[in-house]
Amino acid sequence: MPALIVAGIIILIYYIFDPINHPFPRCLFYCITGWECAGCGSQRMLHALLHGDFISAWNYNAVIMILSPILLMMIVAGLFQKELPRFYDIIYSRWIVWSVIIIILAWWILRNII
Repeated sequence: MPALIVAGIIILIYYIFDPINHPFPRCLFYCITGWECAGCGSQRMLHALLHGDFISAWNYNAVIMILSPILLMMIVAGLFQKELPRFYDIIYSRWIVWSVIIIILAWWILRNII
């Protein structure tokens, strides 16, 4: 239950405050290298999604937007592993985990060379 409260607070913060206009944490990888990591733009994407601006969200970080449902299910499965062991086993199957990793790594590379 405390995790849900923390998640709710984080969502509320991202709903109220626009990361473009407020001092949210910056990407250390981007600050050091000048290259975007796989997660760059995800804070702005979340803010845009919470306001129903799907086009801006897509432009900020398309792959994380697409993977959000899977990533959320992975978080839920991890939090409720004991209560929902079958769900956990499905979500954390080798095929799903490796697919997510490969998609994120491919996005990380491609967004910096295209």
